[in-house]
Amino acid sequence: MILRTSIAAPIRWSSNLLFLIIAIGTEAGIANVWKFSYLAGEHGGGLFVALYFIALIVVAVPALMAEMMIGRHGGHSTMGSMRVLVARDGIAPAWKLFGVLATSAVFLILSYYCVICGWMLEYFMFGLGGGFAGLDAAGAAAAYHALLQNPGEMLRDSAAILLITAVVVAEGVNKGIERVSGVLTPLRLLILLGLLGYSARYADLGSAARFLFTVDWGRLTPDVLVTALGQAFFSLGIGVGVMLTMGAYMKPEYSIARAVFTVAIAQGLVALIAGLAIFPLVFTYGLKPAQGPGLIFVTLPVAFARMPYGSWFGTALFLTLSCAAITATTVILETLVSVFQDYTRWSRRTIAFSSAALIWLCGIVTVLSFGRWQGVYPLTVLGIASTKTPFELLDYLTSNLMMPAGGLMVALIAGWALSRAATSQELGFGDGPAFRLWRTLVRYVVPLAIVIIFLSIR
Repeated sequence: MILRTSIAAPIRWSSNLLFLIIAIGTEAGIANVWKFSYLAGEHGGGLFVALYFIALIVVAVPALMAEMMIGRHGGHSTMGSMRVLVARDGIAPAWKLFGVLATSAVFLILSYYCVICGWMLEYFMFGLGGGFAGLDAAGAAAAYHALLQNPGEMLRDSAAILLITAVVVAEGVNKGIERVSGVLTPLRLLILLGLLGYSARYADLGSAARFLFTVDWGRLTPDVLVTALGQAFFSLGIGVGVMLTMGAYMKPEYSIARAVFTVAIAQGLVALIAGLAIFPLVFTYGLKPAQGPGLIFVTLPVAFARMPYGSWFGTALFLTLSCAAITATTVILETLVSVFQDYTRWSRRTIAFSSAALIWLCGIVTVLSFGRWQGVYPLTVLGIASTKTPFELLDYLTSNLMMPAGGLMVALIAGWALSRAATSQELGFGDGPAFRLWRTLVRYVVPLAIVIIFLSIR
């Protein structure tokens, strides 16, 4: 394939503010509301939060700076940027594999992520229809089980998510993604703050604050440490080219370091606000914080049924999660669209809708994994003892293998393959202490952290 380097004027974010809003909207997605909350509940509250923020600053921020720096330095999609760096900067041709790995990973991730996002949309509609009223524990569990056993509903919801996503991406970066994210990201933050205010008024905010901010170092275990490290690293989506693509659209005068710190801290704060909005309900209504992934879908709906204006609260929460889904999926799909724009003469609209259709078809694998294929274990065909369904295998492949491998390659490209002069110039640090600290972290600490994550995988 031949990289098209002169098709049109390069795509650029309209302003630094819009870029930050989109980046925050992308990073502070479902993982920072749903997954952060249940992981904090399972791993000691304040201890997990403290370790998460330490890992965020020491490991995730340097890695994210590296990925965005590679994107702006390459100026193209994940695959296109790697070809540019090989041709212009003289890095080894083998690094082109990162572009292939990242593009493959982001496609597979979106194939099941759109299904999960569809659950948020389904529960929003469920709330609008008054479904949370009078719901008890058995009813909440039955509603969740009914959704997982209904492939038609899940396929419809994922199709809706992907259709909206494709329409936005087809309009382009400035007219589509910027306009939609510029509205949805502030809107969902306002809703989240409103939910926090509600919890402060009607629920036990004090117990939630003590749970999230009291650090008991005596409960520190390797499992808690690795889980916090993994959440900090993967919540920023490092290693799959999403932030590389966002970096490719950055104007040269934007500070990568300032942008990354802003985005990282903002998405961490969004996670804390979500926790402070959710956990007061858990403690007020005698629920257990260590409920795992079912916290949002099974545990909290019981609280919605008991609390004043609970149906409104639940509906607003899932509206927030639905908005988070759209702001994330648009940028993820843009990562794929940018690759095809680099290597084909197809129109953006054709690429966006064709990619969305193919992703939806692949999503059928995930949908069936919760029903008809619930007892199907693909690895047994190869003689490997495994109880992973097709969805669990897909999630394991992308989250536990492809993303860490991609993150490791990002660190090695930025820390070792690219020249010291190229990276210092792109980051705008000069050759001072800040640059030397970043280079040390990205060369040694980030790879070591990823290796630890790899070794902890079960």
